[in-house]
Amino acid sequence: MGESGVHPETAAELTLLGHVSLLAGAGEGTIAALARRLRPVSVRAGEILIRQGDPADRLYLVRSGRLRVLVDGEEGLRTVRELGPGAAIGELALLTGAPRSATVQAVRDGELLELEAEVFQALLDHDSGFAVAVARTLATQLQASGGLSTASPRPSVVSVRALGNAVPFAELVTELSTALAGLGSVAALAGGESTEGYAASLDRAEREHAYVLLVDPGADPEWSAFCRRQADRHVAFAAPAADNAALSPTGADLVISRRLPAEKLVALMAEVQPRAVHHLEGGSMARVARRLVGGALGLVLSGGGARGYAHIGALEALLDAGFEVDRIGGCSIGAFIGGMYANGADPEEIRARCREELVRRSPFNDYTLPRVALIRSRKAGRMLDRVFGETLVEELPVSLFTVSADLLASRTVVHRSGFLYEAVGASMSIPGLVPPLARPGRLLVDGGVLNNLPVDVMAAEDEGPIIAVDVIRKLDDVEESASPRVPSIMETLSRATVLGSVERAERNRRLADLVVTPNVQDVAMREFSALDRAADAGREAMRAVLESGGADSLRERLSTI
Repeated sequence: MGESGVHPETAAELTLLGHVSLLAGAGEGTIAALARRLRPVSVRAGEILIRQGDPADRLYLVRSGRLRVLVDGEEGLRTVRELGPGAAIGELALLTGAPRSATVQAVRDGELLELEAEVFQALLDHDSGFAVAVARTLATQLQASGGLSTASPRPSVVSVRALGNAVPFAELVTELSTALAGLGSVAALAGGESTEGYAASLDRAEREHAYVLLVDPGADPEWSAFCRRQADRHVAFAAPAADNAALSPTGADLVISRRLPAEKLVALMAEVQPRAVHHLEGGSMARVARRLVGGALGLVLSGGGARGYAHIGALEALLDAGFEVDRIGGCSIGAFIGGMYANGADPEEIRARCREELVRRSPFNDYTLPRVALIRSRKAGRMLDRVFGETLVEELPVSLFTVSADLLASRTVVHRSGFLYEAVGASMSIPGLVPPLARPGRLLVDGGVLNNLPVDVMAAEDEGPIIAVDVIRKLDDVEESASPRVPSIMETLSRATVLGSVERAERNRRLADLVVTPNVQDVAMREFSALDRAADAGREAMRAVLESGGADSLRERLSTI
């Protein structure tokens, strides 16, 4: 017994109960009665504590660890809230008597305190002040968030390990720790204590720091298992000289210190099945850190034919304002320009390449008898080969995806791997103008057919704020004369390509943090000679958005990661 006559375990529970907002109105007697009736429960990361639809028979208080609340909807389970020490779980269902409205899963190993429904109800009946405080607390929560918080929690615990003995592991861990320290305080844990102490050490480190690195040399199976269970993100370091045995959990972020031969990279990815690939050669550990913890700026570029030249100027203005693009996605001409940027070209180089390939060489004028398309696309194929060569999407220093549409399956195809020229070429294959790209079980055409502004694809990665540049928004703004100008067959095919995705583009605009709409309505979609005019419009549009508060909004969002 302690000096006050209170058992140490009960004293610890009394301290916890004093920090639970749900119990703020309870009298001392009620709190003491609660402390005596609470039963300790251990949970491990990944364990399901409550399932949606289960009967409400008990209440939980979180002593340590972290849990996520998931709701099962049309698109499957989605996280709507995360709970830490001091939180109460299941109180609303106890009061209403309704089945559990959500599933609760442990994110970290932790300790909970369990209270049976009958005891909770008896205390409510006994202490009217407690009952009123509980009702007030729940009403405030429901009014503030509609019952659920939809804020997505940012990853904060990262495990790191090496794939093979030749990886400079200690050096890379230090580099990653330094990069994360630029975003917030960092603690590094490497095991060493007893297994029972792992969770307590992590809990303490997570409360005191913004980010925690779980350093796993792979020598201790229990520590390795703990790291796999607890981390929000897993990082696997690979190097050219390493044997790169698959020692990492599937879905890890693969960080490659120096360029791997293409065939070795493809084989490694097939073995590890990474969530993402990061190249330090041509990239940076700072970019890796930003993507790991949700602080990476993304840029999505729409399709729109020659109007897409505006993307060059928009990118130029964004970089001039001091922002760094960490990931990029595009459709059609947006895929072409995004692919060049992801491959290391700056806006000036991209403009010069577009002038040479799209203006001077005119790749879309090799006409043929229209059996499957108006042009053969041989010139366009040679252009893609000159611009992108044999580069793989997986090799790019900046993360890239492109989108195409599968005529056979009637669905969007997202390209994140394979030859870059093919990922871009499939996204640019306008139906009727260019022959579909035939691949086993697929006929791929321009992604604008289904998703001309693929913000939703990037948003699903949940890696940070997104800027969308949409050059097609005002496509339906026709002249107000009685007889609008009738476009050419080439222009008609280009316009018709994106008509089916206009509504989806409107929804996707709402997913972006900033939307830039360059004034390029005077540029015809096949007017590839209008390079400078369209690029200048893109630069002015991006600059206007940034100067009108967009830059401050982005910096605030990035600084609060």
